[in-house]
Amino acid sequence: MGRSFAFRYAGRSLSIRVHAIDEGWELWVAEGERRLALGGRLSVDEAVEAWRNGEDRIQSLVEEVKSHILTAKLPIDATY
Repeated sequence: MGRSFAFRYAGRSLSIRVHAIDEGWELWVAEGERRLALGGRLSVDEAVEAWRNGEDRIQSLVEEVKSHILTAKLPIDATY
């Protein structure tokens, strides 16, 4: 596992964890060790392009995922 970003939501301790996959990364919302929802995917090409422009695309995608959880656009009830 790579980077992890902890936050609280509705009294729960959650995290967004970055997992390496072929050609990129997946961001999973987790509670403890249990995966709750896939938050997004990021390709290596997209990350490199953002880095060249001075942006941490993983960090900005984490913020997008948090926003989607807080606005109920991303349900976190499912377990994978």
